Amino acid sequence: MKTKYLYIFIIAAIFWGCRQSQVQKEHTEKVIPVRVAPVEYGAVSNPIRSTGIVSTSEEIKLSFKTGGIVEQTYVDEGMIVKKGQDLAQLNTTEIKAQVAQAKSLYQKALRDLERAENLYEDSVATLEMKQNAETALNISKSVLEAAYFNLNHSKIKAPKSGIILKQIIRENELVAPGYPIYILGIHAENWILRTGLADRDMVKVQLGDSAKVTLDAWPGDKFTARVSQVAEVSDPITGTYEIELQLDPTDRHLATGFIAKLEILPAQQDSFYLIPIESLIEINNHEGYVFIPGPDHHATKIKVTLAMLVDGQAAISKGLADVDEVVTAGSSYLKSGDLIKINR
Repeated sequence: MKTKYLYIFIIAAIFWGCRQSQVQKEHTEKVIPVRVAPVEYGAVSNPIRSTGIVSTSEEIKLSFKTGGIVEQTYVDEGMIVKKGQDLAQLNTTEIKAQVAQAKSLYQKALRDLERAENLYEDSVATLEMKQNAETALNISKSVLEAAYFNLNHSKIKAPKSGIILKQIIRENELVAPGYPIYILGIHAENWILRTGLADRDMVKVQLGDSAKVTLDAWPGDKFTARVSQVAEVSDPITGTYEIELQLDPTDRHLATGFIAKLEILPAQQDSFYLIPIESLIEINNHEGYVFIPGPDHHATKIKVTLAMLVDGQAAISKGLADVDEVVTAGSSYLKSGDLIKINR
């Protein structure tokens, strides 16, 4: 009889212990406070990121009309010049000799014509002889004008005010006709950016596409630009396509050669699910996870595919169909199945 009561007591104790454990678990289950954000769906541009160089909107290559030895250069790279300012001078010894020779030939042609006209009036010379003398005079006059033209262009003057971007030839160097001596950047209110894009990015860019710009020289400032030119032929050396962007007016001091980071926003857009970046966890390449609130107030962890980041939001291509909200604040403390309390 005692054994029977002992068994009953043991079974009751076990039942009571299990019941107390379950009650204790219910009372001690941790409730984690979280915040949620709605899942939006919209069209966004996939930014094209690149680096570029700030440049003036107009550059002029300055050269001598004739070849020769550079006698003197008056300015160096980086110097600001004014319109009409002397920049470089050729040695004119040879050119002046050509002018003197052309002048002598012209004077001789004048005398020959005068003699031919007198002989023609005296019926000693024929009309053809007189006409030949006139032709010789015209030719010698043209040669003299060309010689003076070369002499006048033996000095390079700044055609416009600007800045010397590059000096290619130095004093005492022999230069060929038309070979650049300087590259002059013309001062302008607007500046441009040049960058090279791969073919897969170039086909997405259209004239007028906007771009966000940051400059190493002004790290805290934001600039904007628009695509103004798109090359149709790739660079034979780099294989990239040059894109030119027009910088919007700014009161910041800019200079040719500044390094810029570009984020071009093509007009072509794709649709994605948009969520706050902080809702993403365990990101690996283009995959990550988010928590969503379940109907029983328990967190559920789901896998998503990240397409890109845009203006503080994550663009998700897969994983959020039929999802209305994701957990933002508090997601880093969660694991799947945790009881949550949503603070609005």
